[in-house]
Formats: sequence, structure tokens, C-alpha cells
Amino acid sequence: MKLTKTTISIAILIIFHLVGIGGVLLGDANEFLKLTPLNLLLTLAIVLFNHTDWKKYWVFIGTYLVGFGVEVLGVNTGFPFGEYAYGSVLGPKLFATPLMIGVNWLILLYASNSIAKNIGLTAITKALVAAALMVVLDFFIEPVAIKFGFWTWQEAIPPLENYMAWFAIAFLLSLTWQLSKMELNKKIAIAVYAVEFGFFAILNLI
Repeated sequence: MKLTKTTISIAILIIFHLVGIGGVLLGDANEFLKLTPLNLLLTLAIVLFNHTDWKKYWVFIGTYLVGFGVEVLGVNTGFPFGEYAYGSVLGPKLFATPLMIGVNWLILLYASNSIAKNIGLTAITKALVAAALMVVLDFFIEPVAIKFGFWTWQEAIPPLENYMAWFAIAFLLSLTWQLSKMELNKKIAIAVYAVEFGFFAILNLI
């Protein structure tokens, strides 16, 4: 197999997440989870390193700002996700919101929209597919995030409005991604989505 930068990047992504799973399962889970910001930054670096269509760079900037912005709104008002608060796992905060949460939105939207580009027929159907992929992943992220203190909800479980808001915001942002017609790296996107899904699915079993 030819070792391209994409192949090497995917290998690094998989290894890093496997180490994380091993650390949580066999070591000190709380200590390993403190590396979550590094995990997010490494994943973002891999995505950006393999991306080529930089004429649409504004999509990345806009996604980060909107993703971070809606989280600031959510944490401080309870709208649109419901009442929740962030712990310390995701690192430094601004307005009670981790700066890394915008990175998380960016990574997941890149992965979801790249996959959706190959499934939907129109920009709207592609955006709907991408939003659905986001919600599926969030469904697996939530229990792990709550258990390990990424964030906490006022109620014992995330309210339905969280998933509805997640879908709506992901759809609107995804529609922007699809209408921009930005070229995305499908191999990296599939790897990121699969690794994130597998990572949180396994941690849900602990």
C-alpha cells in the first residue's frame, strides 16, 4: 500500500484514538480525558493538512464562530439546547464556554458534509443527511460527555430540544457548506467520522 499523506494521517488519527481508549479503559480515565483538547486540535490539524480548497476558507471561520456562538448562547440562556454547563475537560473558556467547542463543530461538520456530498441529490437533501449524521454522533457523545464531566445537564439526561436544536443548527450550517461547493477530502472525512463514532460507542460500553 502506498503511504500517502492521507494514509499516514488516517493511521495517526486511529492510533491516537486507540491510545485514548486504552488509557481510559486501563489507566486513569480522568487524566487521559484531560488530553481531549489536544485530541481535538490534532484531529483539526489532520483535517486541515489534507484539505486543498482554500478559496472557501471563510466556511471554516464562519463555522467556528457560529458553533462557538450558539454554545455561548446556550450555556448562558438555556436556549436553544436546554439548561447545561461545561466542566473543565475541554480546556479554557470564554463566556463560560470552552474555546474548543467551536473546533468540535468544525471537525464534525467537515466530516458529515463530506460524506453527505456523496449521498444527497440537492444541497438541501445533502444538508439534511449531514445534519442527521451530526445528531447520530451527538447521541453517542452525550452519555460519555456527561459521565466524564465534559458538560452537565440540569436534568439527568439531555432534553429532546437539545437534539432538535443540534439538527436545526447543523442543517443550516451544512446548507452553507453544500452551497459553497467547497471540495472536501472524502477519505479523511470518513475516517474522522468513523473514528469518532467508534471512540464514543466504545466508551459508552464502559
